[in-house]
Amino acid sequence: MPIPPLAGVTTYARAAKPGFSVEEDVKRFQRYAWIEKRMMDIGLFWLAPTPEWEVKEALALHLSLAAEHAAAIRKRVSEMRNPAPRMDVSPDEALDRFFEEVLSAQDTLEKLVALYGVLRPALLKAYRAHLEQCNPILDNPTRHMLRHILLDDEETAAWGDAAVTAITGDADKERALAWAAHLQAYLQAAGGVSGTEPVPATVPGSRVAGAFEPDFFPRRDKRFARRWTFVNPQRQVSLDESVPLEERSLALMCRRILEMDVPEYLARVIALAQDEPWDYYVDMTRQLWDEARHAMMGTAYFEKRGIAWKDLIAIHPGMSIRLATLAPLDAHTVLFAIEQNLMPAKSGKKLEYEISRSAGDPLAAIIQDFDWADEVLHVHTGRRWLLARLNLSSQEAVKRGLQLRASTVHVLDAYTDRGEQVNWWPQFVHHALGHDTAQREFDLTRQ
Repeated sequence: MPIPPLAGVTTYARAAKPGFSVEEDVKRFQRYAWIEKRMMDIGLFWLAPTPEWEVKEALALHLSLAAEHAAAIRKRVSEMRNPAPRMDVSPDEALDRFFEEVLSAQDTLEKLVALYGVLRPALLKAYRAHLEQCNPILDNPTRHMLRHILLDDEETAAWGDAAVTAITGDADKERALAWAAHLQAYLQAAGGVSGTEPVPATVPGSRVAGAFEPDFFPRRDKRFARRWTFVNPQRQVSLDESVPLEERSLALMCRRILEMDVPEYLARVIALAQDEPWDYYVDMTRQLWDEARHAMMGTAYFEKRGIAWKDLIAIHPGMSIRLATLAPLDAHTVLFAIEQNLMPAKSGKKLEYEISRSAGDPLAAIIQDFDWADEVLHVHTGRRWLLARLNLSSQEAVKRGLQLRASTVHVLDAYTDRGEQVNWWPQFVHHALGHDTAQREFDLTRQ
């Protein structure tokens, strides 16, 4: 039996079929990169105001992947043409009109249908077709890139199919189908994802009423019984050495689950950033996804223990609301200060890991271990992308961030009448641990 030729990539017969030219690759890649960028933008616009927790989780992941995919495509273009064509401008006004229609979505059903019922399936189809056409030897780097993008996008498509099905009840099917048809007509008017498909003579009337204005106000759905209770005893409990380790570890898991507020306000910071290099969006959306993962770690912990976390824990968007009153760079400065203060071993992430490990809680301990690892990366991300813009030292930026955070304390006063402002910790501990809390005094002052 002979040794396989061509590194096992393909056959001589397939290698002899030319496939797409460099010019055709680059033309399509410009569209792909722009579409990935716009999907990132849409995820940033929609994450905070979409009330369903599961959709927030998915948007956080998928917008981060879109940034990574755009980076890979942009890099491939730079390898193929010098100078590379501009990648920061739209390649097609018809594509822009399609995205304007997408952004007119009125509720979660329309958002999911737009992204996961129309756009992502069309993009997945285009990537598969491109992979089929490109020559496995001549254009092997493109083949490698697309195969890895497809691994992500096939998982995304599976989630999207399930999510659209879940949210589309019998009463909504006609509306969902009409909305999908409307958007498909606009995408087809752009020649589809590739720009090569037949263009219809007319499109339906536009639903766009004016220039898009993003809404970054964070929302939770009605399953979150304490979503307007801005009381945070868990940090105090987790750091109190007089409290048994089991309860302190439980408090840390509550702290993790509340981290969904970070993606909510970070989405605004990233979306409103101006003229940043693409690496900024890759790094910052990766951090956004990491923060969403931290909240998901908390949900996995409480699901494992059978604790009704949506009912019992005050999973509120308080910090998101507070930081939305600051300029985006100031909000990023607050986040930088918080993260820098999590690095000291005696009070930061190392201590949190040791608390859960010493409590004999393996799941909580490994959650804290990976949370710690992520925060190390996030400190470097902040130093890379924030300090130069502030023209401050790290110490000066921390000081400014803490001052800015303190300046927003009273922002929540306008929302406290939406929910009961009570110390929920004793009731939660009794439910979760079966006994009274060991914390005797609570300082519930906002910080």
